[in-house]
Amino acid sequence: MTALTMGSAAAVPLATGSSAGTSAGTTITNTAAAGFDDPSGGATPSTVTSNTVVSKVTAIAGFDILYGDGSTDDVASSNAPTNYNKTNVVPDDTVYSTYRVVNNGNIENYVVNLTVTGSLPTTQVKYYLDADRNGTPDDINSPITSVTLPNGGYVDIVQVVNVPTTLGRGTVVYEGPLGYAPGGTINGVSYNTYNESSNENTPGTPASNGDLQPTSISIYAPTAVVGPNSYPDGNGTGTYTDPNTSSTNIVRQGDTQTATVQPGTSTAAFIDTIKNTGAISDSFVLSTSAYTNMTSVVFKTPSGAAITSTPVVENGITYVTDSNGNPVVKNIPAGGTANYQAIGTYDARYSTTSFTVAIESTSDSDSVTEDTTGHVILVPHTLFGDQTNNGPDATLNPNPNVNPGSTATLLMQVKNTGGSSDTYSFTSTQVAFQVVDASGNITTQNVPVTYAADTNCNGTTDVGETLPLTLVSNATGCVIATATVPANALKGQTPPLTQTMSSTGNITALDTNDTVNVTLTFTTTPSNKGVLVAKFTSKAGVSAGSETESNTGLTNPANYTLSQTTALPGGNISYRIVAKNVYNTSVAKFFLQDSVPADTTLQSYALAQNNVLVAPADTIFSVNNGTTWTSVLNGASVNPSSAAGTTYLVAVDTDHNNVPDALGPNQTLQLDFVVKVN
Repeated sequence: MTALTMGSAAAVPLATGSSAGTSAGTTITNTAAAGFDDPSGGATPSTVTSNTVVSKVTAIAGFDILYGDGSTDDVASSNAPTNYNKTNVVPDDTVYSTYRVVNNGNIENYVVNLTVTGSLPTTQVKYYLDADRNGTPDDINSPITSVTLPNGGYVDIVQVVNVPTTLGRGTVVYEGPLGYAPGGTINGVSYNTYNESSNENTPGTPASNGDLQPTSISIYAPTAVVGPNSYPDGNGTGTYTDPNTSSTNIVRQGDTQTATVQPGTSTAAFIDTIKNTGAISDSFVLSTSAYTNMTSVVFKTPSGAAITSTPVVENGITYVTDSNGNPVVKNIPAGGTANYQAIGTYDARYSTTSFTVAIESTSDSDSVTEDTTGHVILVPHTLFGDQTNNGPDATLNPNPNVNPGSTATLLMQVKNTGGSSDTYSFTSTQVAFQVVDASGNITTQNVPVTYAADTNCNGTTDVGETLPLTLVSNATGCVIATATVPANALKGQTPPLTQTMSSTGNITALDTNDTVNVTLTFTTTPSNKGVLVAKFTSKAGVSAGSETESNTGLTNPANYTLSQTTALPGGNISYRIVAKNVYNTSVAKFFLQDSVPADTTLQSYALAQNNVLVAPADTIFSVNNGTTWTSVLNGASVNPSSAAGTTYLVAVDTDHNNVPDALGPNQTLQLDFVVKVN
């Protein structure tokens, strides 16, 4: 924004220059003469002239730069006179100040060079001739760096300051002309250099402030407020009707407006009022922030016209977009007000939506907002969510802990925030449980959600409570959502389910974040462990499943027995250790271990997972109680010690990180451990 800031006309008569006398270098000649009667008797008197005496006028240097309104100069920067104390200057403004340069010597065509003294870069300040003393340059395209003065004469100039756009609000800078006259010779008479601080405005008193004449420039600090319709100070009360939808009532409370819309609508139009509390006419950029459940916010003029790059004027205020497409309310006078419409499009799935509007002055260099005002839209469909003492809360997730085979229950709550009775029905996506079969295969089982009425919200369905649920205006009721957890469900939290409430008034509300947490369980056995382990000895002819280990319930593999067997010296004994994970979750770092019995020597060992042989490349072992693990293929010896008493830990390591893999739920791991009788 560019403006012109000028000084006023002269307040007192201006000096025109105080000539020190006849121009320097002027030649003064003088010849004397004597007259007498010719003694020879002639009738004509005789005259005799003397020689000619020649003198030249000495040069006296002296100039002064004066305020163009006659104000006293030689003042400190902070004491600039009224017409030169420029306040409320906007960045990118142009500030004009008038000055007069006078010749107080006797040098004709006296040259005074002009420079600037002050806070800004010298490129921001220029000087121009102002012969007509109208406060503006005679020729804006012809800046000057010096003036030429007649003896006892003057030249009027104007200082032009281009205020940088980067100066912050409240910043004060000082700029003024500084004169310097070089020495020289005129008509054979020399004179010395002279600068402005040599002046004695009061005879005998040297200049105390460099005989300067500063212009003080104070950057404007804009102030403004914005608030609800007709209450820009944020002290709103009362109500008004949405200018575009007569069925929407808007309540003003403090610095917030709340619109209660009806079903089937998608927008609410608020009227905001800006008040320019600053000292000058100002313009303000409109923006939005703090969206909650909003789709968009657009701004229009008070009459509802679109704000575009083509200016629209209403009530003396201009509405237009800036170069970035932002809406601007322009030229609000100091102390004046202006209205605009803020039209919010909301997400009708939510009962409460909101947005904030901010105003930012264009008369400063920062992006700090001057004020904000709030807007809330209450969608008078129903509030729906998890049951609390304070009403439905769709952000809450109770995440109930439920054992496999039990029923998961979610207590849901409904509040009719509409103006009349409404009737509600409920549906839900299915609950996706991870389940495991007897062989350890993991799949997803989707379980439907069912609903039962709980009109009085006591947690049970009482006599006479049925669905669909009918509630009068502002009433609250509840429903009970249940899902049966599969008996083979894995431990862990389910993905969120989406519960939908629909009304006969075409209102829909969602709760999208509820989950069910399946707790850790395992099959009860006499050993009361989540991992079952049994050991068998090889014996030909024994049928699989013909024997049951009493402590775990595990049955024998084919050709293995729980009974006593025999072995000859030099013969082998084959042991099979069988482990099963009966937790409903994986067991990390799983391994099996066995020790070489007394009077035997280890021959071999091998793993099988879910009855599938584990490759040696995927097998690791440890003989130091798991302190270190070694790959079977990379070990110096598969059996680093075959001696009796050596304990082997053997595990699966399919990712080859030398850490035992996890064993999944309902999965088995078996270790075949073969020793020879000494």
